[in-house]
Amino acid sequence: MHILIAGASGLIGQRLIPILQHAGHQVSVLSTQDNPNTFSTSISSFHWSPEKGKIDINALNGVEVIINLAGATVAQRWTAKNKKAIFESRVLGTRLLAESLKNSNHNVSHFISASAIGVYPAHPDTIYTETSTLISQDFLGQLVHAWENEVDSLLGVVPHCSKIRIGLVLAKEGGALIPLALPASFGFGAWFGSGKQWQSWIHIDDIARLFVFALEHPGCYNGVAPNPISQKNLIKAIARVYNKPQWLPGIPKVVLQLGMGAMSKILYDSICVSSAYAVTKGFSFQFSTIEEALNDLLPLGAKK
Repeated sequence: MHILIAGASGLIGQRLIPILQHAGHQVSVLSTQDNPNTFSTSISSFHWSPEKGKIDINALNGVEVIINLAGATVAQRWTAKNKKAIFESRVLGTRLLAESLKNSNHNVSHFISASAIGVYPAHPDTIYTETSTLISQDFLGQLVHAWENEVDSLLGVVPHCSKIRIGLVLAKEGGALIPLALPASFGFGAWFGSGKQWQSWIHIDDIARLFVFALEHPGCYNGVAPNPISQKNLIKAIARVYNKPQWLPGIPKVVLQLGMGAMSKILYDSICVSSAYAVTKGFSFQFSTIEEALNDLLPLGAKK
C-alpha cells in the first residue's frame, strides 16, 4: 500500500518506517520542515504547517492509508505557550488532515491515529479497557479527548478509522527509558512519589508492530504491554539489569512540582491499562514482561 505518515521523524515513526518498507509498502511523509533531509531518497516528503492550516495537497496523491503520529512532546514544562503547541500539533494537525480529506477526491481507506492513555483518569485500582467512557478532566485528558474527536470526525469520510492509545514507550533512542535508566546505571535510581503508581509501558518494537497490525485490523487499541508494573518495581528492575543497588527513597511530589511544574503529575499519576483487546484480535507481543523489554534495551549504549 501507499502510506502517508505525519510525525514520521519521532521515536515511533523512525522505527515504523523501515518495518513498513520491509513489508513492501510505499511510504511518504508530511514534514513541518521546508527542506527536510531526515529521510532517505526513497521517501517523498511534503510540507505542512498545522498551526497555519497549510498542507501540500499533493501529499494525498495515490495514498491509501494515513498514519498520524504528529505531536509536540508532552515532556516539557507546561507553560501557556508549550501547552498551546502541544494542543495545536495534535488537534489542529488532525483537523487539517481531516479537512483535506473531506475537501478532496482521494483513495484513502484507513486513517490510523496515535492517541494516549492519558485520556483515562488516574486511579490506583481501576483497570481501563478501550470501552471505558471515563475521560480525565486534567490537561492531558482533555487534550486526548479533543484529539480523538477530530479522528472520529472522519467516520464516513474514510471507511476505517483507528486509534492507538499509547502508554509509556521504552526505547534506547529516546522517550522515558533514558532518564529512568541513566541514574540507575550509576546506582542512583529513584522512583517518583510513593512509587506505587501503575506504569502501563510498551517496548518500542511492539508499539511499531501494533500500528502495522492495525493496517489489517482496524479499531481502537490500548498500546501497552500485557503486564503493567508499579514505578517502584520498574526502577528496581532497571537496577537489577545494571546489577546496581537501589537504595534511594522516592522523590517527593513537592520536589517534582518545583522542578517541572504541572507537567510533573504525569510522573506520579497511576493509570493501569489493559491490552487484552489487541490480544483477542490476534496481536502477539514480543515483549510482554518488563524483564524481557529491559534485557533487550539495556544497557543503553549497547547495540542489538
